[in-house]
Amino acid sequence: MIWYILAAFFPCVLVVIFSAITRNKWVGTIITLILIGASIYKGFFHNEWIIFLDVVSLLAGYIIVDQLHIHQRQDLEG
Repeated sequence: MIWYILAAFFPCVLVVIFSAITRNKWVGTIITLILIGASIYKGFFHNEWIIFLDVVSLLAGYIIVDQLHIHQRQDLEG
């Protein structure tokens, strides 16, 4: 059960964090996709539903970053 919960939220959070750090929504999405692909390749996924939840969560993270413009935030100087 914990695998489904993690698959539903973890990729979304990773996309938001990586996009905020790199200031680019595409780079954040690609880095997260590479991490998920590597873990699928290593066999850490038990079934196809977890992969489906990862893809949906990745898409949700991309939409959140795009709508909130997290990747375009400016640093405050002063």
